Amino acid sequence: MPTRYISNKTTVFHPESDTDSQEFVLIFGDEVETTGVQENGRDEVIYRGRTGWVRSDRLMTDHPLEMYFIDVGQGDSAYIVTPGGRKVLIDGGQENEAFQFLVWKYRLDLPSPDPLDLDLIVVTHTDQDHLAGLTSILAHSSIRVREVIHSGIAKYHSGFDTELGDTVEEGQDRFLVTRHDTIADLDGTVLTDVMRQWRDAVVAEPGLIYRAVDLRTNTIDLNDPTVTLHVLGPRLVTLQGHAAPVYPWLGSAAKTVNGHSVVLRLDIGTVRVLLPGDINPGGARHLMEEPGAAAELDAHVFKAPHHGSHKFSRDFLEAVHPQISVISSGETLDHGHPRANFLGAAGHTSRSNDPLIFSTELVSLFTVDSDAAAPDADDDVDPTDPAQLGQARRRFKKRLNGIINVRTDGNRIYCARRVAAGYQFVAYDQAPAPRDP
Repeated sequence: MPTRYISNKTTVFHPESDTDSQEFVLIFGDEVETTGVQENGRDEVIYRGRTGWVRSDRLMTDHPLEMYFIDVGQGDSAYIVTPGGRKVLIDGGQENEAFQFLVWKYRLDLPSPDPLDLDLIVVTHTDQDHLAGLTSILAHSSIRVREVIHSGIAKYHSGFDTELGDTVEEGQDRFLVTRHDTIADLDGTVLTDVMRQWRDAVVAEPGLIYRAVDLRTNTIDLNDPTVTLHVLGPRLVTLQGHAAPVYPWLGSAAKTVNGHSVVLRLDIGTVRVLLPGDINPGGARHLMEEPGAAAELDAHVFKAPHHGSHKFSRDFLEAVHPQISVISSGETLDHGHPRANFLGAAGHTSRSNDPLIFSTELVSLFTVDSDAAAPDADDDVDPTDPAQLGQARRRFKKRLNGIINVRTDGNRIYCARRVAAGYQFVAYDQAPAPRDP
């Protein structure tokens, strides 16, 4: 059956061809299969196993870019499907919510002869709330990963003068000189528990490409000519007496690992998306010392760094000049994210007179599946147990409202979040605004 995509901001999924009643609402870019039957200006379609009817003039053949900013609580995880079908997961939170999202989206709880292929996993940095949730994804038999890229900074339990590795001082400055590229570079080191579990999962996948990236990498080839994925950070420096480039120390281990996050910009048509990990003021200042960096950071869609923390760079925000900002944060532990001053600055530095700011924490306060048991940290789904995949999918339905959906065909940007009201979605449709509105 031919595949089609919803071409309107929202459209109704009707149970019959001749009724105004609705079963649910679909948003721009949602994928359906058409049966070839048309009646009353509607096509009969199948969506996630359910048969219904949608207006024929709201179906298109072109697959837009899909972005899902997943509610993983206090952490980060974003999932991208390109028009050519390439699949990219950026960070995975600290529990199993990103895994449960994949189970829900691709119905991995149902029998299938083929695994889900993920073309790329990005570890922006090795903090637990970005890395830990990726281990179960990499290890699961229903998921096959082609490549992992990372910042080059691991976390160690012992063996070095800091938890990130060894440092050296040059005059008034300090530098982190320990960097790993391949997984074999971690052999013989004493890693933290989270990092050791991640290493073991990578080692168990012998065909996996695993490499560090930085500003010199330039671009990542996703084998999709409709998109370009630029690597803008981390920015390493050359230090006399050291053959390999090093990282400026940013005052503490926590600030250094965050500040040297992998920073990506995805381009499609006239639309730019910036994904900066948890970059902080020190890392942003260092990144912007690169000639032309401010112009490279310019973007319409912006994943806010560090959960909307009050520790942000105003210059960095002004360089991004965002139109749409997405904040990933959780209500527990309560760090006060997103902070009021960040929200104000994101709006004030926007390129649009109608800026949009989303927060996974705020939208996930509602539920769409009141019959499903709420996720319980003490009774978590075992992601390695195939018998529990159905439970994983049902539990994730509690978090559907926390997803921020961003879709674009390169000409317009569509954003949507679920609500408990009958119209089911709050959706927005915007043209990419010029830098100086």
